[in-house]
Amino acid sequence: MVTYGDGGSIDPAKFLDYIAQQFPTDLANLIKTRDELAKRQGAMSAVEKANKDREKAAAELDAATAKASSILADAQAEALKTQAKKADVDAREAVLTEQLAAFNTDVAAKTTHLMQREQQVANREAAVAEREADYAAKAAALESSRATLDARIKAFQDKVAALSV
Repeated sequence: MVTYGDGGSIDPAKFLDYIAQQFPTDLANLIKTRDELAKRQGAMSAVEKANKDREKAAAELDAATAKASSILADAQAEALKTQAKKADVDAREAVLTEQLAAFNTDVAAKTTHLMQREQQVANREAAVAEREADYAAKAAALESSRATLDARIKAFQDKVAALSV
């Protein structure tokens, strides 16, 4: 509705007519438009906030990716060290296994040799004991023979002394 007259000034009759008929509708439309703008401004704020959140998330993602890369590199280095240590331990274990087998073989040979020596010593001890028993019997027989001989010599000396008197 036009409230201006032909001369470009406000026509009071048309203005009052406008206020009475059209203004409430225009005011309602303006209020709706204002509310819509407020909603859109809120939506724009939300978009701006979402964009800031995305930027922050992207920065945090970059930082986390860098940290993960660093952790992965450290883990790979540690894995390499662990593999090297495992290889060293495996090599040492193989050497120790060989040494243990050689030691067990040596111990078994020495144990067999020692058992043979013990058997030889036992046999010699038995032979010595047998010889000592034989010696003791022969010594007893000799002592008995000596006593008999001494008795005979004494008897002979007694006879010789009896004849000389």
